[in-house]
Amino acid sequence: MLTTFLIFAYILSALRDRLDEEESLSRTDSLTGSMNRRYFFELAEREIRRSARYTHPFTVAYIDLDNFKFINDSFGHAAGDSLLITVSDTLRASLRNTDTFARLGGDEFSIILPETGDYESVETLFNKVLDNLLNAMKKKSWTVTFSIGVVIYLKPPGSVDEMINIPDKVMYSIKDAGKNMVKVEVFGK
Repeated sequence: MLTTFLIFAYILSALRDRLDEEESLSRTDSLTGSMNRRYFFELAEREIRRSARYTHPFTVAYIDLDNFKFINDSFGHAAGDSLLITVSDTLRASLRNTDTFARLGGDEFSIILPETGDYESVETLFNKVLDNLLNAMKKKSWTVTFSIGVVIYLKPPGSVDEMINIPDKVMYSIKDAGKNMVKVEVFGK
């Protein structure tokens, strides 16, 4: 009887470990180890609801790597993968533990900063993030720069798609203006 119980307990423990591993894999970008798009959208939905309930602002950034295709085409996909890992590691080191970032796909990342609504602080932070990313690229002699569109949500947007689309448009305005900078806008004044 004891042997049967121990075998059963071992099997349950192994199944639980496997389930935990699968859950982690379903939330993680396999290349960079950052959050993946699906999990990011899940947490973004929670942040919108939290912000609506407590009327606290939050900030969302959309980051696109300028000239990433050149690295892939010139040095191969292994170099491009290494670059994406470096970006992810740099973002992780540049943000608070309470902040959320994810690789949304390709060479695009997004960040959510809860409880942030002060324009000057947000602008200072993202200029520091940009400097950290550029320094990381310089160390590897990569010619990649970054366009970072940032939106401070004083009032929550209606959906996660809207939450992402607004800073994405800000990011594209940076690309149209010459790339490699941070632009911060405020939503819900």
